[in-house]
Amino acid sequence: MLEKNADDALFTNMKYLMFELINLIEIKIDVGYILEEIEEIALEVRKLNSKGERLGDEMKEVYKTLHSKYRNKLASFLSPRESNQITGKIKNWIQILPSIF
Repeated sequence: MLEKNADDALFTNMKYLMFELINLIEIKIDVGYILEEIEEIALEVRKLNSKGERLGDEMKEVYKTLHSKYRNKLASFLSPRESNQITGKIKNWIQILPSIF
């Protein structure tokens, strides 16, 4: 019972963080902060299990791509196209999340 409640709380928190990340992207927060959030979520998801590890790897790839592109300009903002692409990926991650638990 306690494990079920812990899993439910963790699932709810992960889902909340992903929706919060979508909100940050939509209100145009700088890339540096978005990278921090993606990294934090990826690390938490990877800790769950092997399915979480695969999803975390996908998140880490998005992180690496953004970081390499914005390495010297972390205070800038994502282009509208990039925002839409990353928001779409996050929505996909939210759909995958229940299968990890």
